[in-house]
Amino acid sequence: MEEPMDRRIARLALARFRVSGYVGTSIADLAGALGVSKAAIYYHYRSKDTLLHRLVDPLLDAIDACIHDHTTTPPPTPRQLLGAYLTVLIAHRDVVPLIATDVAVLNHPTIGPRLHSQNQQLRTLLTAPDTSVSARLRAEAALGAIWRPLIAEPPLDLTNPTHQHTLIDAALATLQPSQPSPNGEPIPATHTGPHGLVDAAIGSPALPD
Repeated sequence: MEEPMDRRIARLALARFRVSGYVGTSIADLAGALGVSKAAIYYHYRSKDTLLHRLVDPLLDAIDACIHDHTTTPPPTPRQLLGAYLTVLIAHRDVVPLIATDVAVLNHPTIGPRLHSQNQQLRTLLTAPDTSVSARLRAEAALGAIWRPLIAEPPLDLTNPTHQHTLIDAALATLQPSQPSPNGEPIPATHTGPHGLVDAAIGSPALPD
């Protein structure tokens, strides 16, 4: 069965946006590559902005759902939250590099603020009730540790559960504050909070359901 035109357009647009950037890709470029008129593109997408939302919104909606599902009492453990977040990002991995690397997308008037809000909510879930700068820095590092491997070149195999465990362990490690030992060397400190102990057995292979 032939792929529907709206999907062909979206698939090509994502590929072109990732190579040439959102700003550097025009509707005329897409029409020429597909061998159709610009009117044929506009029949399915009234603007390039509409096309961008078609690509990005499913990921943002899934992140919102992940946050909603984990805004619970009692709160999730960091491992549960980061595991669920990673699962969402892997499911939408084709879009992650566009969001992570395209400045025009990051600064988009609706997409940018939405990403910022999601980051704030995730950070709060990871660190609450600690609102210190140190806690924020650790949470930002943990979220970055989840995102960065998804855009690595050459691509990393993150469908492998062992690799997922390793990535989550690395992100969790950044959440662990350190304290000086008697000889001056930093040693990990036990982090407590609303989640209780934060994954003391940090090498546990268990991922959330």
